[in-house]
This record gives sequence, structure tokens and C-alpha cells, in this order.
Amino acid sequence: MRKYTVLITDDVEDYYVELMRFVASKYTMEAAIRYVKRIREDIEALSYLAPMLPKSKYEFPKLYHPEAKTYVVGKKKLTAIFHIEGEYVIVDKILPSSLIKY
Repeated sequence: MRKYTVLITDDVEDYYVELMRFVASKYTMEAAIRYVKRIREDIEALSYLAPMLPKSKYEFPKLYHPEAKTYVVGKKKLTAIFHIEGEYVIVDKILPSSLIKY
């Protein structure tokens, strides 16, 4: 099985920070760290899952990349929009699943 290197864009890193702040404001910083760590682990699964997932048939993810694919993470609360480029899986954006209008 081919394994890709997962790269996270600056937008995604910024989203992690926002997500941590939000979760920490509702719970604790420890809970926020655990939650973001779980999201990162879900995203790392793209290193072997990415080629098996179909290209998005919807237009919204294609705003980020013409070959965009989507992957639901965080117990279906978030959706990662990504594409494959050579040996890399590039995660372009993570959004709340409810915001993705197909």
C-alpha cells in the first residue's frame, strides 16, 4: 500500500487554533488539546486513505482545488477538503460539515 505525506496548509493550522480556543472557552484547555489531537489523527489517516476516496462531485470543495476530495473527521462534525499532488496529500481547508453546501 502506498503511503503519502500529509501536508497541512496555513489555513488549516489557523483553524486548529480557532477550534482550540472555542473548545477551551466551552470546556477546558486540556479538552481542547485532546479534541484537536484527535482531529489531527483523523487527518493523518489520509496518508493511506486519500487515493481510495473519490474526487468530489460537488462544486463547493472544488473552489479550493479542481481535484478536491473530502473526508469527514471529528465524529462527522468537520470536513477536510484535500487534494493529492505527487507524493503528498495537501489538506486545503477544514470546515464544519454543516457549512458545506453541496
